[in-house]
Amino acid sequence: MQAILYNERVMTSKNSPSLTSLRAFSVVGNCLSITSAAQQLGVTQSAVSRQIKALEDSLEFKLFNRIGNNINLTAEGLAFHQRIFTIFGLLEDATNDATNSFAQQKINLLAPPTLAARWLTRRLRHYPQKFADVELAVHTEPWPNIRMDCVIQFARYPSAGSKHVQLFQEQHIAVCSRDLFENRHAMRTSSPLHIFDKGISFPLWSDWLAHQPNFPDLPTGPLMKFSSLELAIQAAKNSVGVAIVDRNMIEYELEAGSLVQISPTTVAGPSGYWLEISQEQQAKKSSVQFFRWLRSVSGTTPGES
Repeated sequence: MQAILYNERVMTSKNSPSLTSLRAFSVVGNCLSITSAAQQLGVTQSAVSRQIKALEDSLEFKLFNRIGNNINLTAEGLAFHQRIFTIFGLLEDATNDATNSFAQQKINLLAPPTLAARWLTRRLRHYPQKFADVELAVHTEPWPNIRMDCVIQFARYPSAGSKHVQLFQEQHIAVCSRDLFENRHAMRTSSPLHIFDKGISFPLWSDWLAHQPNFPDLPTGPLMKFSSLELAIQAAKNSVGVAIVDRNMIEYELEAGSLVQISPTTVAGPSGYWLEISQEQQAKKSSVQFFRWLRSVSGTTPGES
């Protein structure tokens, strides 16, 4: 009988991962970097590696594929990480609730730079009233050691596996300064303003002209290309020429009259901006609250998937 109890204790010890190894796995699986995980946990890289090895031995399956200095989750590791990451998120929420340490809470939002500057900031006015003690950090590029609570993606379709809602679809219109709009000869001799990225021009003008090929006051001056939407907007405001711009990105200029739509033609899509929250972050109360709040202030109906 004693031998049986001893064997049961040995089996339990062997097959039960430690919280330390599970925590290490949660962090490594999130940032996919032993180095970054060690920095977050305040331990050495070798200590993190030992914990991952101990966890794999305990589970008896591989958690990561290792290719050179890079790692990624195996299929089994990904499925396991989704649940472990969720559990540690719940533990974090429970601790915050128990200790009333809301001043330490923080929301991390990842968003494209132009949208963050031109659309998002106009909708943050009431954030302090809704989240009085929750710090907001708006990121315009991902960081391996930072877990994003919500993400705004620019794409035709949302990310697979996320809870999401489309904030809006692109609505491209042709705009220029009021001075050019009121002087049609000046508009015709101005430049068509194009936007490019990595040497490739966006087809904004060709898409717009397909809808209105015979507009009488098209700019005929030398073509100008800009590597960012912001530069093209500023050039249009300074009467350099006419730009095709997503209406959502120039709300302020249209309201103030510094940019004027030269024609009723609007070209919708094909891409848009998606507010997303991952399955893991849905376990974090503050992340879900922020997702719902941003959806509401965007004017989007609650039909998320």
